Amino acid sequence: MKTKLILLGVLYALMVKSHAQTRNEIEQGITAQNFIPRDPWRVLNGRTNYIKINGREFCGKVVDVTSDGIRIEGEFDELFAASYRGDIFKDAKYPDFFVANYPFSVINDQIIKETDHQMAWSVGTYTYSTVNGGSRTIKKLDYGIPCDPPAELIQKQNEAAKAKMIAIKKKALEGQTNVVHWLLSQATNGSASTQYSLGLHYLNGQGCETNKEQAIFWLQKAAAQGDLQASNKLSALKSP
Repeated sequence: MKTKLILLGVLYALMVKSHAQTRNEIEQGITAQNFIPRDPWRVLNGRTNYIKINGREFCGKVVDVTSDGIRIEGEFDELFAASYRGDIFKDAKYPDFFVANYPFSVINDQIIKETDHQMAWSVGTYTYSTVNGGSRTIKKLDYGIPCDPPAELIQKQNEAAKAKMIAIKKKALEGQTNVVHWLLSQATNGSASTQYSLGLHYLNGQGCETNKEQAIFWLQKAAAQGDLQASNKLSALKSP
């Protein structure tokens, strides 16, 4: 009965923790889709791979550190799905698994938190010797060797960034052109403030070709109606 109550308590805590964590991450705009894990690009079996493709999130308590990797008592699952509460509920039991090529310095009993969202690939099984001279076979993950993204990907990203900047500039220019058209219609109808603004657009080449003559023409129109800013701008243009 006592064991059953402990298990129920652990399950409830896991549900509460998972819900709270998911809610906080959603509030921060973090989702499995837009999350970028640590060391996103890694070499596995001689090939460069992106960890979010077929990778698994893992967390838990480190129970053994070897030259090949680390053995963990915890859980691995899809991204944002793994959970470990053994640090709070000491009676909770978790299976152990091995993470090969783990690149970070850790010690026994250290907790790899679920909020770290560390990832590795599931690659089969790992067999190790027990203290009584026997052996155990457990599931194995491989962290891979962190590396730079493929050169062709960097090139594509640079090209995409350039294309995005061109599109942004084009949209901004179209917006300024529309503004000039609107200002021209309002200035023609005698609005001093829009005559002043139109003069500045011609002066700075915003949404139109730079045209100092047109700029002075519309600034003079605005100044004639008592626009102080237009008068000051004309004075500044006349000064050496």
